[in-house]
Order: sequence, then structure tokens, then C-alpha cells
Amino acid sequence: MHVRSGEILAGIGDERGGVLVMVALWLPVLVLLASFVIDVGNWFEHKRHLQLQADAGALAAAQDFRIPCSDPPIVAQAQNYSGGQYNAQVGGTSSSQVHMLINSLTYYNQSSPVDSTVNPSPPCSAVMVDVKMTETDLPWFLRLARVPFINAHARVSILQKDTTAGALPVGVPDVNPKVASVTFFNETPPYQILGTQALTPAGSANGLALWDNSGAPLPITVNAANIGIRVSLGGGTSTTCGQPLVESYDATSPLDAASSCPTRGILYVRGWTGAGSGAQPNAPLARDVTLFNGSCADPYFSFSAATCTIGVRAKVDIGSLSTSSASITANVNGTSHPLTYNSSTGYWESTGANFFSVPANAGPLPVTLNWAETSGTEGGNTCKTGNGNKCTGSFGVVQRTYSATSAGSGPIQLAQVWENGSFDVNSFQMCSAVLSSCTHSLVVRIGVKGSLQDAQSVSDPIVSLRVVGGSQNQSLDCDPNLPKLKDELARGCAPQYTKNTGTACPGSPTVLWSTTQPWPCVALQTGSATNQVPEGMNTRILGSPKPSSCTAPNHWSLFPDLPTGDPRIIQVFLTPFGSFSGNGSNTVPVTGFATFYVTGWTGQGTGFTNPCQGNGDDPVPNNDAGYIVGHFIKYIDVLNTGGGTQLCDLTAFGTCVAVLTE
Repeated sequence: MHVRSGEILAGIGDERGGVLVMVALWLPVLVLLASFVIDVGNWFEHKRHLQLQADAGALAAAQDFRIPCSDPPIVAQAQNYSGGQYNAQVGGTSSSQVHMLINSLTYYNQSSPVDSTVNPSPPCSAVMVDVKMTETDLPWFLRLARVPFINAHARVSILQKDTTAGALPVGVPDVNPKVASVTFFNETPPYQILGTQALTPAGSANGLALWDNSGAPLPITVNAANIGIRVSLGGGTSTTCGQPLVESYDATSPLDAASSCPTRGILYVRGWTGAGSGAQPNAPLARDVTLFNGSCADPYFSFSAATCTIGVRAKVDIGSLSTSSASITANVNGTSHPLTYNSSTGYWESTGANFFSVPANAGPLPVTLNWAETSGTEGGNTCKTGNGNKCTGSFGVVQRTYSATSAGSGPIQLAQVWENGSFDVNSFQMCSAVLSSCTHSLVVRIGVKGSLQDAQSVSDPIVSLRVVGGSQNQSLDCDPNLPKLKDELARGCAPQYTKNTGTACPGSPTVLWSTTQPWPCVALQTGSATNQVPEGMNTRILGSPKPSSCTAPNHWSLFPDLPTGDPRIIQVFLTPFGSFSGNGSNTVPVTGFATFYVTGWTGQGTGFTNPCQGNGDDPVPNNDAGYIVGHFIKYIDVLNTGGGTQLCDLTAFGTCVAVLTE
């Protein structure tokens, strides 16, 4: 075949024309595609940085959730870190195009979507800071259109802490029992039970939760001279002495080996006889003996931070002997005062300056009566005045008052015996030949100090935590990798713990420690550990087991504005009522976590002294190295140092934590 050159050139010209047409057709498409890629990248960069602004604003605002809570600084921090002062939007975007809304149901200038999970209240009321960021009118590369809205969202919620690690190995039992009962018993061996009755909640008064058996008064037959009233409180379903989570008061008395119950009650009832004669030549007889108020709120059971006074009133049978020839003297807590005869009542009574002091935290104080007769004859002796009079004697213990103590009466701050609507009925005539009916329907009312409370002011009373002392105390064995209490105090509990929502606790720590974390139960520490508290606390707070100076002073005077990061701010475990009753090793449920500000501890020789003692720290009870003192505080822990499921109640007891939830 032969092809002419002109034909070749004509073919080439036709192909060039086709390419030009193709270029002309596809070039706009390519330009638009390139613009699209650039615009998507630009949108993504703006979107990503807008998310950074939302995260920064929420996280910064969370750091300003304090107690007491204030909205303005929270909002200001969110604004500052979401582009107001820091983290400006990329690409030279005007600040007028970037909008932030806090706790809003919708994004800026948009009716949807609607966020139904946000509380549209201010941060302190909502206990969250929800930041919604919007950038408006982002132009396309070719300026042919604009992106109307780019949105980003972040939220920090303040949650009640129910999971954490690093807490101090100290358990604080809930002071609200779930069950209560009262037992009347003969305090003389073999401690015969006269009656037992459950107590039920009866409202509240003066900050105390009241319990009584007014719906079912207890019939008590008075056939004993010394009747004790034992109160038992339980954190479960039982009030039986010796059972887990049961506390029986007065716990300072010896335990009955047969029942594991205290052999002395926090209340006392006198049983007296009407039989016999106190007429000479017989010795006089003490009949009805009661107590009455001086400055104490209650003569039989007082809860007071200071000394108060009570009076004694006694009916004494001296036959026909003139009262001018007799004297009756009462003794309370080692102090004796004469009683004055009241002819209108027939009783010998405390008068004038002859009242008796009841110190605070003194526990049970027996009341004894002594007598003397100065004329006639008694027991073969001639009674006379002055020295050498042999017509004297003692009636022994005839009543008892009780000054509340943390060890003996625990959270009980009110205890009374009632009959027919009247209280302070603590003396009854016993059954005898002259009294055949001696059964009384009695009601016992107690007042239990309310829930654990956070400090309200810098002058709030000091709280003492008994970390060591006795077989069981408030110390916990929370870290199986740290064999000594001092190391757990210094480092905190490394394992993760969580609030128990109903899980049964194992009977031994080793079983607990073999399970998967977080653990809903915690092991109790047993025995005493001399100087481990000061050594551990010195290391934790002051940086050395034997510090030479107070490197972390007590800042309680600044409350509530305590310094951020103060090492005296610690977390402790909350456990059920009665967790530290009984003896031996066990595990108990974790009911929550609380924050404690340490204001004092002390050493016991061998160099483990606390150099902050005498330099701003509070003294500990009896200078006992087993105690840590301070105050519970409402505290919001730093971001993501624990977890929770419920929003924090800023007025409730317990620790809260800031968590990035969205």
C-alpha cells in the first residue's frame, strides 16, 4: 500500500483537534476536583482544630470546679481556652465566625440536632460543662460557596466517684445503721436477759436520727437491782453481738464470754426494794434514787464537748429518826457532796453548790451514797457526832450517769428511758412481798449522729481517725504488694477499687485478691503497728520518714480555698456501719470514697516525730500515735483520676471526680 504524505499530515491534524477538545472538556472538572480535595482538607483541618478548641475549653473549665462552686470562673476558663485567649482557629478565621455555647441543647444558630443529654443550667447547677463550638461561613477554595456550619463538641461531667486507686488505707464506717435493738439485762453475773426489742426509725431532731420502740413498748419485770440497757446497731440485718457489722454499746466494758455482748449498758436502771425497815437499830435503807439536771441536757446520758453538772435525789428510810441526826452524802467521779433533806418531797437532794461535774468523754460514772447517823443506836453502836462515830456506812452504787465517748457509745448522742410519755424514768421498785406487780412497759429512744458530714467552716470540730490500736481499727490492708501499713500509708493503695453495689464479700483477703480488679471489697488490717502511722504520714506528706522540718504546712486556715495539689488532701474508703467491730481478719464492702484534709498526726519516739506539731498542726487525742486528725471536705478530684456513673451532688458527703464523658 502507498500512503501519500498529505494524508499523513491530515491525520495528525485530526488527532490534535481531538486532544484539545478533550482538554477543554475535562479541565474544568479537574479544577473542580482539585478544589474539592483542597476544600475537604481545609474543612477537616478547621473541624479538627475546632474539636481541639472544644476539648481545651471543657478541660480547662473542669479545673475550676471548686467547692464552693462558682459559675463565672468556669465559664471564663472555657472561653479563654476555646479561642478567646488561646487556641485561635486556624487559617486566619475571624473570631466573629467562631461561636461557643456552654450547656446548650443546640449548636449556634441551628435548631437541630437537639442534645437531650445536656442540662441547660449553669455549670455549677448542671455539674457539667458541655462545650459546643461552631464555625460559620467557611469559604470554598474558588469562593463559589461557603460551608454554613462546622460543629464540634466536648463535655466534662462531675461524677460521684465510685472507682479509684491510690486511696489511703483507712476505712471510715457509715454512721447510719440499718437496724437497731435494745436489750435490758441484769448487770450482775450471769447477766440474765430481761427483755429485747427492735428499735425503728422515729424521724430526726437536732441533727440526730431518732430510733425508738414507741410502737411496741417492752414489758420489763424489775427483779434486779442493777439493770443495764445495751443498744446494738447493725449495718446489715442482724443486731446480735459478735456478728459482722454489729456494734453493741457500751463497748468499753468487758464482754460476756457466753454472748460476746458488753456486760454494762450505756443506760442504767436502778431496782430498789420497799421491803425491810431502816429504823434504828437497823441501818438505813436507800429506796428510790434518781438524777436530775444541773447544766447537763440529760442527767443519765450526756453528749457534751464540755463539763456539765447533774444533781442526785435519794429517798432514804431512816425510820423515825430526825433528819437533823442523819446525813447523806453522794459521790460522783471521785467527788463527794452532801445532800440536803427536802421536807416537802421527803427526798435528800443536791442543792446550791453541791452539784456534780460530769466531764466530757468520761464514759460511765457510778453514783454512790454514804450515810451517817449521829443519835440513837445502830447495829449495837451508839451514834454520836464528831470523830469515832461508828454509825456510818455506804449504800454502794445506787445510780449511774454516762458521758458519751466515741469508743463506748459510738455515734449515739442521745439515750433515754421512757414510760407513759415521760422520760428519765431510771429507778423502779422491785417485786417483793410488799409489791407484787413490778412490770413496766418501757420505751428506749436513741439519737444517732447523722451522716458523715463535710466541714462547713474553718472552725468545725476536728475529726479523729483511729488508724491503729486494738485488734481491729480503721486501718485497711488494701495493697497485697505492700506488706506493711506504713508503706500503704506512704504510697496509697495501688489496686483499683470500686463501689460495692451488692456483691458478697469473700471471707478472706487472699480470695479477694485473686479476683479481677476493680475490687468491690477491701480487707481489714489487724493488730497494732507502733509508729507506722507517723512514719507513713511523714513520708507521704513531708517526703521523708524522719523529716527535719515542716515542708508541707497545715493550710486549714485557708478553707475552703485549699491549695491545689496540697499533699494533705487524701482519699479514704467508706465502709458499712460496724465494719470494725469484732476481731480477726475479714473483708468488708466498699460503699464509697471520701476526701480528708489532714491537720495533724504524731510520733511515738524513735525519731518519727512530726515537725509540724507545734508549728500549725492540730494535736491528736492523748498524743496517741495511732491517730490521724483533720476534716472531711467536699472535693472534686482532678480529671480522669477515677470513674463514676452518677452526677455529683455538691451538697452530699463523698468525693467527686471530673471525667471527660463526651
